[in-house]
Parts: sequence; C-alpha cells; structure tokens
Amino acid sequence: MKVLEDLLDNKILKYTFLPLGLSLVFWGVLFFLFGDDLLNLLAFYSKILPYGDTIANIINYAGWIVLVILYYLLSISTLGIFSSFFVDKIVLRINEKHFHCQVRKTSFRDTLYGVWISVKSFLIYILISVFTFWMLFIPVVNIFYQLFMWSILNKKPLVFDSSYLFFDPKKIEKELGIKAWVVVFLTSVVYFIPVVSWFGYTIQLIFMTHVVLKRCSKI
Repeated sequence: MKVLEDLLDNKILKYTFLPLGLSLVFWGVLFFLFGDDLLNLLAFYSKILPYGDTIANIINYAGWIVLVILYYLLSISTLGIFSSFFVDKIVLRINEKHFHCQVRKTSFRDTLYGVWISVKSFLIYILISVFTFWMLFIPVVNIFYQLFMWSILNKKPLVFDSSYLFFDPKKIEKELGIKAWVVVFLTSVVYFIPVVSWFGYTIQLIFMTHVVLKRCSKI
C-alpha cells in the first residue's frame, strides 16, 4: 500500500516527528501552567450548556482525565499548523517517488500563507467546539461529531499543503469539491487509533497528495 510505504519513508518520518514534538511541547507547557484554570473555566461554562450539570460533575470528579483528553485533542489539532513549515518536504518526496509533476516556483510567503490557513481553520474549529463540545458526551453521536470537527479543522490546510507546490490551491479545492470532504472525513478515523493518531496529519496529507497529484497524469 503506497500510503503505508510513504509513511514509513525515512525522509517523510523525519518531517512527521518534528511538528509532533513541537505540538506536544507547546500544549504541555500551557497545560502545566494553566491546567487548573482551564478545568475551572470548563466547569463554569458547561453549566449553561445542554447536560450542563452532568458535564460539570464529570469535569469536577475526573479532572485529570478531562485534562488528558483535552491535551490529546489539542495536540493533534495543531499538527497542521506546526506541519505547515515542513509539508513541502513530504509532498516533494511523494512526488519524487510516484508522480514526477513539475514544481511551481514558490516563496516563503506561500509557506506563511499555508500557516495562516491552518491557524484560521484551527480558530474556526475552536470557536465551533466552544458551543458544541457537549456533544462529546453523547455515545455514538460523539464519534461522528468528532470526525466532522476534524474535517473542518484539516480540510482546507490539507488541500493547500498538498497542491500549492504544483497547482493553484483554490482551483484544486473547487475541482475536488465534495471529494475533498469525503477523503478528509474518512481518513480522520486515524485519530481514534492510539499512537497512530500522532501521525494523523501526515497520513491525511499523504492520502490527499496522492489524490491531487494524480491530476498530473491527466494533464
């Protein structure tokens, strides 16, 4: 399977561990400094939401478990942001191995724009989560809810990261249409798998890059 082959490629693994380490350290420092304050804020805020009293009780009696879950969710949610500085290495390696598409001339400004897309998607993800996170406590529904949220978080960054070195990302996003949503939604399942989830963004990027670069052969 090409995706597994690419994931285990030494050059790709190198640029997978770097953003993962940055994300883990970033949230580790914040949770170490402000973990208790975050729990108190969540317990206070949850009381005005559906199932508020139940959620508040869970937060109060299982605080460290809630913190671990939040740390996990937030650390994988910013993988796209920290990966933005390294995605060109991954995408170019996949292109070198499988497609040999012609690379466009790009600049560091394009990289910064990719970072901004990831940051903007993360902010939208957080904003929606603030009003809907109570759905995480509803069995079965929480699975589809989280897949949908991860799709909102990663769809635009993945399309941009996989295409900007070769095509106009806006044009590619328009051409892919619903297919981009389907690919991101289905591949978001990897975030439910322990350990594998830490490589989630890279796995999704590999999938999306294969989808995007197949257009070279068509052209």
